[in-house]
Amino acid sequence: MNLYLSDERRAALWQKHEPRLREALAAWHRRTYWYAYPEDPKAYGEAAPVEGEAAFKAQLNRPFERLRQPARRWLVSDEVSPYTREPLGISYPQVDIAEALHHAQEALSIWRWVPYTERLGLLMESVERFAKHFFEVAHATMHTTGQAWMMAFQASGPHAADRAVEALAVAFQELSHIPSQARWTRDFGKVQAIVDKYFIPQPEGLSLHIGVSTFPVWNVLPGLYASLAVGSPVLMKPHPRAIYPIAVVIAILQQVLEEYGLPPAIVQLLPDTVAEPITKTLAEHPLIRIIDYTGSTEFGDYLEKLPNKITFLEKAGVNGVLIESVEDMDAVAKNLAFSASLYSGQMCTAPQNVYIPREGIRTTQGHLSYEEVTAALTKAIEDLASHPKAAPAILGALQNDAVVQRIENLATAAPVVRRSPQAYTHPQYANARTLTPVVAEAPTPEADFTWVEHFGPRLLFIPVESAQRGLEILYQIAREKGMLSCAIYTTDADFKRQATRLLAEAAVPVSFNFRGQVFINQSVAFSDFHGTGGNPAGNASFTDVSFIVKRFRWIGIRDCVQ
Repeated sequence: MNLYLSDERRAALWQKHEPRLREALAAWHRRTYWYAYPEDPKAYGEAAPVEGEAAFKAQLNRPFERLRQPARRWLVSDEVSPYTREPLGISYPQVDIAEALHHAQEALSIWRWVPYTERLGLLMESVERFAKHFFEVAHATMHTTGQAWMMAFQASGPHAADRAVEALAVAFQELSHIPSQARWTRDFGKVQAIVDKYFIPQPEGLSLHIGVSTFPVWNVLPGLYASLAVGSPVLMKPHPRAIYPIAVVIAILQQVLEEYGLPPAIVQLLPDTVAEPITKTLAEHPLIRIIDYTGSTEFGDYLEKLPNKITFLEKAGVNGVLIESVEDMDAVAKNLAFSASLYSGQMCTAPQNVYIPREGIRTTQGHLSYEEVTAALTKAIEDLASHPKAAPAILGALQNDAVVQRIENLATAAPVVRRSPQAYTHPQYANARTLTPVVAEAPTPEADFTWVEHFGPRLLFIPVESAQRGLEILYQIAREKGMLSCAIYTTDADFKRQATRLLAEAAVPVSFNFRGQVFINQSVAFSDFHGTGGNPAGNASFTDVSFIVKRFRWIGIRDCVQ
């Protein structure tokens, strides 16, 4: 029985990309170091940086005309560079919601019947073409999010592409491990029954992906490609302040789809503005079945409560650090200072609460008091924040004024401030919105302001009666508020084992004794799961099996031959 809309050219594309996808799947199973796209900008040739920057500059103050979708009108975006404080001036085609849903439904009737191998081939091709735009997207990310250039390049380029390939690899596994057909036979005495059985994967329906302003590509690509892989068309609703980076990806996807005889409406960009949002209208529509989202807990909770929706949510958490004992306090301090300062703490995995025993800690050089530990951490923050080259390369800029206000409010509310937040002068952009970390101290672990996330550049010192009590607090916060990252420093094997077991029960990923060039707020595709989906900080993980299989169903068809 021929059910699928096969095409020779699309089949050839699958043959081209199948070896690479199998290699990615093998890497996902090994969990060792592997990448599909190198993170070093030099790997992409001498011309790529120049061409990418030129493409970015050429797009400013112009309509984004690369999308293959109708436009009722052109929408001037709310995108403003955190570095220049000037609008990007880019307009995007705005599609009527009802019309977009109609086109998506029509696309669903086709896309769901394209063989999954051909879908995967098309999607792998789009990622390969996206790699040619890494540098343009890096500049677009830098000037919408405030990320420093190198981080913008890696996070929105090769690291995001790796996460896309990872999602496709897991989708390949889940779509291929059930045969498409089988002949079932059984003898009933002298009579034999023969039944041909067909196993058809079918998507749950249309997908909505709601983008975030801080990571408009990295946080989007896993869910975007997961839905497309299983046959679900996607309506991409970017954050109104960060449209350009993901618009490039959507345009590439539409180009590939159209080039290979498929409707570009399989994926559509639906931009809006801060003043006139459309997210709730889309999310509540009955045709939308799957929702991917990164952002605040408040809005995430609203999405999670919508009826008849399958949600993949990354919300906010209160990330913690516990220092029980260390080998080298200076190395630990530098590592934590970097983690807290990276992108000015505007990462969902950035550390916030640092729990330190009141009596101090053990080190290989002897005992350190609580004051000595906090002094080392404060100095490391100050050294980084005051460094004329390190500060702009690591801190970058703040995405919006609300982050500035939040951190200034924290500095005012905290009873003890070890280091006040201060703007630094960016060497290239005099008008950049900058702020170095506030370092504050709470009197006890029960202080209210330590039980909420303060998104931005911050580090809070919290004295605890013992390391054991600190571990109990970490567990309690993880269960009640959620965590996306957690770091523990200990040289005690028994304490490490105890912490591992307790925090695993709280569904918290733990990083032990990170120093040098590995940092707690970074997760690596094909090796690390980003999030667990098991605590209040989110209900999904990049990329475990459930991230894929909840998007589609297996349908069994039986044909009695005899």
